[in-house]
Amino acid sequence: MLEPDNHRKQHRRTVYSYENERKKRTAAYFLLISGLFIFFLTLIGATDSISAWTQDFLLAKLGYTNKWSGRYGPMWLVHILDDISAFGGKVVLLIATAFVAGYYKLKNKHKRLWKFLIVVIGGGILMLIIKLMFAEETPYDPSDLLISSIANFPSGHAMISIIFYLTLAVLVSRKQRKINLRIYTLISASVLIFIIGLSRVLGASHSVTEVLAGWSAGIVWLCLCWFTERYLGKKLSHQF
Repeated sequence: MLEPDNHRKQHRRTVYSYENERKKRTAAYFLLISGLFIFFLTLIGATDSISAWTQDFLLAKLGYTNKWSGRYGPMWLVHILDDISAFGGKVVLLIATAFVAGYYKLKNKHKRLWKFLIVVIGGGILMLIIKLMFAEETPYDPSDLLISSIANFPSGHAMISIIFYLTLAVLVSRKQRKINLRIYTLISASVLIFIIGLSRVLGASHSVTEVLAGWSAGIVWLCLCWFTERYLGKKLSHQF
């Protein structure tokens, strides 16, 4: 009786694994298509009316910080928004990437280390390429790519933050057995990503269109990385 029971348990695990993978793939396709669609809408200016309404609303409710500034609200709010925006800044994320890479290196998790670096660094390169495509002037000095804003479209803070924090959250949640911990980790990353994007709009650094473009481009990149990981994993499993 033990062998049939074990066979049934193994069959249930196989069915559950297949169904779980199918749900993940369906969700990834949905996010990929949604990201492409939203990015296309921002590209053709379909969201510009939302951006204009938001700017008028913030100006009416908060006003400019002072007559020399194009930012909204009192000075204390400006400082808070700058602190929040820093979580999506180049320097902070570069330092954080180095710390995460060092952690995986010490843990001898080389496969996870390379996944993390490829997704984050590749996403950063993609962000620079997209910005160069919409830049009014191409920087002469290569250092300008890192220290200055090449173009407002898309929001670099929004795009790189969704790539970095969501990638980190997924890697951490894969080792968490409790479902509530996984949900908490993913929600925490999502909230941080949202308030970074919100700080860029409230701080008058970017429009809603530019932030949506950054988020959608980041989601598309993450989905493509996920599909690539699944494809290469399946191809390698067939070879061995």
